[in-house]
Amino acid sequence: MIASVVVGALAAGMVLQWDWVRTRAVDAVDQVSRWSTRLRDTAADLPEAELEARALTGASASALVVIGSGDGDAAFALLAAAPSGPPALIILPQSMLLSVPGYGEFRLVDALGFEGPDLAALAVTNQFGIRIDRVVAVAAGALAAAVDQPVTVDLASPVFVDDGGTVRRVVDAGASEVSPAVLESLLVLQGEADPFEWLQRQGAVWRAVLEAVVARPAVADRLLTAVGGSGAADLLVTIAGREDGVLATVPVERAESAAPDSLAPVHDRIDAFMAERLGHLLIRPGGRPRIEILNGNGRVGATRSVAETLVRLGFHLVRTDNADRFDYPATLVIGQGQANEGAAREVAAALGRGSLQLEVRAPSGVVDVSIIVGDDIPPEEG
Repeated sequence: MIASVVVGALAAGMVLQWDWVRTRAVDAVDQVSRWSTRLRDTAADLPEAELEARALTGASASALVVIGSGDGDAAFALLAAAPSGPPALIILPQSMLLSVPGYGEFRLVDALGFEGPDLAALAVTNQFGIRIDRVVAVAAGALAAAVDQPVTVDLASPVFVDDGGTVRRVVDAGASEVSPAVLESLLVLQGEADPFEWLQRQGAVWRAVLEAVVARPAVADRLLTAVGGSGAADLLVTIAGREDGVLATVPVERAESAAPDSLAPVHDRIDAFMAERLGHLLIRPGGRPRIEILNGNGRVGATRSVAETLVRLGFHLVRTDNADRFDYPATLVIGQGQANEGAAREVAAALGRGSLQLEVRAPSGVVDVSIIVGDDIPPEEG
């Protein structure tokens, strides 16, 4: 396993276009998307019958695949098959900032560290309003074991490794044959790479994986069946085997006032992207009520179960914080303005408890419904 991967302008004559990074970083989305064309043109003797037999047709299905264990060695991808239209593999940057239910705003990889893959999946559902049918946690080394033979990866920049203090090139820019261990390292290790360069590299790795699955569908089984069931493996086979399969990343840009290399979804592009690529997974296609959940009983983790219940119903959690005090005897659901009374009533019904109030004098312009969690939320639920 490579200890430290560094992507950059180290080759002679290569210059990084920092103006592009600043002003057109989201174009990484388009470049990764262009890598999705005709994945099945990789060999003449493709196992067409098996690919067609395992393809999920007429179904809406999804799986979040998490490869690695945490910060510094993790990668996330959403696999999706649509009832009509192309299947998709969507790369999710591990440094993407989002609202993690029960915790607040953190990176996607932080959610993995807090509670594991299930919380990471819940954070993705909350951020994008999409249904995730299964969560597949792939241990470090499993991708290399599944691929099990050298593959060709096409990189935009050369990749270097710190090998005992000596920097040496391991993969040139362009198409190169790499070992399975190096392939996995290219996917999960950012090293000193710019986050957009890393996204491009992850796209190249996933393309190589999809091509390996096209040639040998058993690669998908070795990678996903043991941890995600045959359905997860069939999802990967479906994406690889379709000529119109999509490989893309969510539209992201550099996050302001955040940790270095943190990314944020591009708000004026993300809704259209989700509708086009993952519209069949949207929980509330017509829009999601925005909610805040405030801890009003002082117990650690009091908001967690409330957040999960409402996020899975399609509410968008935008803020988690403490209430003004910790002695609320009962949960309080506040509709922010007359127009949000219906959403507030839906929240109260979903929780099965709490008094309902309507703020009409000075409603919030940030959220539609406020929930103050009181002592009536049992400790085992909070």
